[in-house]
Amino acid sequence: MMVRITCWSALLTVALLASTPAWAQAEDEEPAVPAEVDETTEDDPAEEGEAEGPRREAEEEAEGPRREADEEDEDAEGPRREAADEEDEDAEGPRREAADEEDEDAEGPRREAADEEDPEEADDLDEPADVEPTDDELVDDELADDEEAIVDVPAERLVEDDEPFHDPQAGFAFAPAYAEPQTGVRVLGNVEDGDPWVLDIGGYIRAGYTYIEADPDHELFGRNDGFRLADARLVMRGELDYGLGFIMSLDAGSRLVRTSPDSPVEELAVRMTDTYAYYAPFDFLEFNLGQFKAPFDVEDLISTSNLLFINRSVANRGVQDVEGFNVQGMSQSRQIGLQARGQYPILDDEDGPMVSYAAAVANGNGPNRSMNENDRLAYYGRLSFHWGDMIAIGGGAFINDRTFGDPPNQVDRETWGWTADVQASLYGASLLANVVSETREVPELEQDPETTGLGYQLQLAYEEPYFGFQPAYRFAYYDPTSDHGGEGPDDFFEEQALTYHTIGLNYNAPYYPLRLMANYTITVEESDARSLDNDRIDLMVQLQW
Repeated sequence: MMVRITCWSALLTVALLASTPAWAQAEDEEPAVPAEVDETTEDDPAEEGEAEGPRREAEEEAEGPRREADEEDEDAEGPRREAADEEDEDAEGPRREAADEEDEDAEGPRREAADEEDPEEADDLDEPADVEPTDDELVDDELADDEEAIVDVPAERLVEDDEPFHDPQAGFAFAPAYAEPQTGVRVLGNVEDGDPWVLDIGGYIRAGYTYIEADPDHELFGRNDGFRLADARLVMRGELDYGLGFIMSLDAGSRLVRTSPDSPVEELAVRMTDTYAYYAPFDFLEFNLGQFKAPFDVEDLISTSNLLFINRSVANRGVQDVEGFNVQGMSQSRQIGLQARGQYPILDDEDGPMVSYAAAVANGNGPNRSMNENDRLAYYGRLSFHWGDMIAIGGGAFINDRTFGDPPNQVDRETWGWTADVQASLYGASLLANVVSETREVPELEQDPETTGLGYQLQLAYEEPYFGFQPAYRFAYYDPTSDHGGEGPDDFFEEQALTYHTIGLNYNAPYYPLRLMANYTITVEESDARSLDNDRIDLMVQLQW
C-alpha cells in the first residue's frame, strides 16, 4: 500500500511541473525541489524505473515550448537593437552639429570680448591648458638632464640643421702663432661618473688624382699620373681638470720610402703627426711636450684641411718626386721638443685684438726622430697680432745647428731664418702674403759657400655666400740660392729660381663636412737649362669629421 502512495505522489509532482508556465520557471530563482522520500522506506528498483520514464517524457515535452519561446525572443531582439542603433545614430548627428554650431557661435563673442579687454589674453585662448607631466615624462626629463651633464658638448661645436658647417666669411688661410689640431666630435664626457677624462676625436681623409704634363725631353716627368691618398688623419684629444691633457694624431697616408730607386711610387705608412702632452696653468700660458709643428712659417701652422689649395706653396714644400727637378723646401715641419704658447687680449676683450706667441726648443732634426744628432738644440719663436679671424700680422725666427754623416765622417751645418706674413679675411674674401728666408752655412767646408734661400707668395680667394664655390689664385716664387757667399758668379746658383701660378676652384659644401678641390698649376723655370713642360692638374676630395 505504501509503494502505491509513493508512485501516485511522484506522478502528481510531474503533472504539476508540466502544467507550470515556461516564464514562471525561468523567473524562479531557485530550482524546484522534488518531494521528500522516506529514506527508511525500501524502494523497489523495478517500480522506480517505471516512474522515471514518465518523468523524463514530461520534462522533454515541457522543454520544447521553452526553447521555442527563447528563439522567438532572439528573433524579436534583433530588430529592436537595429532600430535602436539607427535611432541613436540619426539623433547623434544633429546633436553634434548643433553642439559645434553653439560652440563656434559662443567662441566668437568670447574672442572678440577678450580682444577688446586685453589682446595678449586673447591669444591665450588658443593655447592648451597646462597639463601636469606624468611620472614617465618626469623620469625621461631626469634622464635627459643626466645625459646632458655626462656629455657636456660645447655650444660652439653643435651644428643646427639650418646652420652651415663653416662660416663663409672666415678664411681658410688663418693661423695664430701656433697650430691647434682640430677635433669636432665629443665621444665621452663622463665626469659625473667619476672618470675625469673628456675625449674628443677628429680628422679628415684627402684622396684624389694627379696629372703631370709629359715633358718631351725628360722621360722621368709626366709619365706616372695616378690616384693618390694624400692624408688619412685621425686626431684624439683628452682633457683633464686643472688644464692637463694630451693630443695624439696619426696619419695613415704618410709617405715612407720609394719602392725602388728608379720608381716614383712611394710606400705609405702610419706615422705620428702632432703627439704631445700639455699643461695650461693659466689662460695665457700652455706648455707642450712631445711632437708638434715648429712655430715658424705661417703656412706650416695652417691645418692641411684648411688650405686654400691642395698643396702648400713651392717655397714651403719644394719640388718633389716626379713633379720636376727635386728641390728642398724651407718648411721646418714638426719637431720633438718643449713648447710654451698662449694668447692674451690687449683690451680685455676676447673678441677684440689679441697677441699670440709661441717659443719652442727642440731636436731640430724633423718629425718622428727621438734624440738629437748633436748636443746643440734648435730654437723657434713666433709672435702674432690678430683681431679675431679678420686680420693677422705675424713673424718668426729660428736657429738650428745640425750634424750630417756617420762618425767619424760628420759635417756640421748651421741654419737660421726669418719670416713675416699678413692675413686678412672679410665678407668671404681672404688674402695671405708671406715671405720666408733661410740661410745655410758649413763652417768646416770653406769651398762650400754660405747660401740663402728666399721665397714669397700671394694668394687670394673669394667664397660666394650661397652655394659654397670658392675660386682662388696663388702666385708663388722660390729661389733656394738667391744669395751665396762665393766669389764671382756661379751659374749653378743662378739657375734654380721657380715661379708657380696656381688657379684653384673649391666647393665647400655648406651643410656637409665635404670639400671638392681642383687646381691647375703653371710652372715656370727661369733657367732655360732647367726648363720643363711639367704643368700639373690636381683633383682632391676631402671629408672631415
